[in-house]
Amino acid sequence: MNNIFFRDVQPRPELQSLVINFLRFPLIVCLVFFHASDPDTQINGIIYTTGSTDFPIHYYCSQFFCGPLQLYVEFFFFVSGFLFFNNINMLDLLNYKNKIQNRVGSLLVPYLFWNFVVFTLYFSINKIPQLESFVNKDVHFHDFISYFWNNPGEMKTNYKINPTMPISYQFWFVRDLMIAVLLTPIISLFCRKTKIYGIILIGILWYFGYWFKIPGLSIVWIFFFTAGAYFGIHKRNLIEDFGKIRNISFILFPVIAVANLMTMEYIFNEYIHKIGIIIGIVFSFNFAAYLFEKNVIKPVKYLSVATFFIFATHDPFFYRTFYKVSYMIFSPESDLGFTLLYFANSILVVFSALGLFFVLKRFLPRFTRIITGGR
Repeated sequence: MNNIFFRDVQPRPELQSLVINFLRFPLIVCLVFFHASDPDTQINGIIYTTGSTDFPIHYYCSQFFCGPLQLYVEFFFFVSGFLFFNNINMLDLLNYKNKIQNRVGSLLVPYLFWNFVVFTLYFSINKIPQLESFVNKDVHFHDFISYFWNNPGEMKTNYKINPTMPISYQFWFVRDLMIAVLLTPIISLFCRKTKIYGIILIGILWYFGYWFKIPGLSIVWIFFFTAGAYFGIHKRNLIEDFGKIRNISFILFPVIAVANLMTMEYIFNEYIHKIGIIIGIVFSFNFAAYLFEKNVIKPVKYLSVATFFIFATHDPFFYRTFYKVSYMIFSPESDLGFTLLYFANSILVVFSALGLFFVLKRFLPRFTRIITGGR
């Protein structure tokens, strides 16, 4: 039984870092595909609705990234919490100060920069009637400060931004991560006093959705960042710990992924999806470690470094433009047409971001490091 389901793992010391750095890129690609799955849009008066089983190929392809593979946010919160504590013995005042100073450059500066750029882009385009439909968003200068924390507006037509997000909506993750970093002394004390039982309690709150809707204090980061912090504080090796149930994760994750995909339209899917997130994180570590052990993959530093730039630029700079232009040109009507554009646009976004990142690093390396947090 133990030989089938459980393993005694003694990984190479550097394998943990290799796996974490490797997983950044494929998971950010999943994020691009997720944002490209927006089912309804209006272009030149034509409403395109693809988020139903009337277009089964497109529906299940896009829902695969909205369900089974939608675990990137939780993964990055978990890893952030782990890495914050993993290389220090105690979070004293000096370590806390150094960590905060480091995060100013890696999180706060790019957060302010990209939200300012998106605000300027939206504000400028709204002054040009011919381009206004590309944004569909009212932006007011008197709400300038609010756009950097809690977006006060909504899209004028089909696309809505959650009002608990900044104007560059994907940066809600960075906003919440900055709050998590500020609260690390409390998180450290909590982990040391409550041990694993505190993590389980927060996990229950997350699983059943028992929390308040407060911008910056989502239960998602509170659970996963704190869980990662727990592993980091106790200097656990994630490859070793997760590897003990490698075979189980290789069986469970595909099963849960299929169940998740097949029950997307049901209310109880939320609970299947959340189980899939936890198993999916374990599976991701185990699968990547397996591929490294078998020499199937090699570390590609450029892709890992480019991850933040893809995260920052994929929408609205690339995806929103490619999406609308391609629909204007091809006017898809068939299921296959929608599906091909879905994959083509998503892949084009990733390669365009990688290409622009390469050019910026080549000709403006210092500027690029600043806007990507030193990456």
